Parts: sequence; structure tokens; C-alpha cells
Amino acid sequence: MIKASELTAIGVIIKPHGVKGEMVIDLRDDRIDIGRTECIVMDIDGINVPFFIENVRQKGRESYIIAIEGIASDTRAAEFNGKTVYALREHLAEISDDNDDGFYASDLIGFKAMKPDGTSIGVIDDIEDSTINVLAIIHSDDDRTVYMPLADEFITDIDPDCRTITFDAPEGIDSL
Repeated sequence: MIKASELTAIGVIIKPHGVKGEMVIDLRDDRIDIGRTECIVMDIDGINVPFFIENVRQKGRESYIIAIEGIASDTRAAEFNGKTVYALREHLAEISDDNDDGFYASDLIGFKAMKPDGTSIGVIDDIEDSTINVLAIIHSDDDRTVYMPLADEFITDIDPDCRTITFDAPEGIDSL
């Protein structure tokens, strides 16, 4: 069984393409090489199911047309409209560029969030990445939920060994 912790969201199925079961996928990250990805994973009735890619071709800057094994009609392809597409993290690390360390926002789940002065904010429970502005969802030490932008200008340090991330909170997040 594929666990959610083994996955990284990479895109969304937009619509069928043609009548032979191909689908249009919009990728969230231009560093992903979908053509070198062996399989994608989608949640089907609460189960993470792998789908093996037969063919990929670029449609636009961030859109690709993919053919998946066993999907041979536009009707069947339409069943996947709006589905989030995941890749196994281990596959992403294998296909990443040599300069890329394979570290993804979802890897921050469980990290302790800190202020620059060393004060604890809380622990990152989840990552909200359904929009262009990715947010860390932090369960604060005083039992609140804090939404922190995962933007370079607000992150002063990430220590993977200690599993901490330090935020210099933006204006407007005055509850920290």
C-alpha cells in the first residue's frame, strides 16, 4: 500500500484529450520531468493507486498530454478530471537535476517552526499547496492553527538534521 507520506503532489488532471484516453495534466513545478516519471499516483476511493505512463508529450509551458496504461477512451479519461496527481518521492529524487537536493515542501511536515529569536511557533502539520502561494499549516504551541507562507523571503533557515525551520514572519501575521 502506498502511504501519503511517500507522495508529493505534482499536478492536476485537467481534461481528456481526444478519444483514445489521453489526458491533459497541468504540473505545479517546472522542475518535474513527467517524461522520466515511471508512474503517477492518484487517490481512487481513498486508496493511492499507481498508474503507469505509456506516453507523454508537451502541450504548453506547464501542460502535458499523457497516456496511461489501461485508459483507452475519452469517457474513461474523463473520470480523472480534477484529480490531484502525485509522484513517489523516491522517484522524484531519482529524476531531479544534479543541483536539486530532492527536498520538497511536503518534506517539512513534522518540522518544528521557529522565530528568528529561537522561540517556538509550533509544528508543521500539513502543507497547503493547492494554489501558487504554498502555506505551512502550523499547529502552534498554544493549540491554534497558524498559516505561514513558504516563501524564500520569510524563511531564514532550514535545518533538516534538527528538523527545524525558522521563519521571519511577514507583516500581518501578528499573532506570532
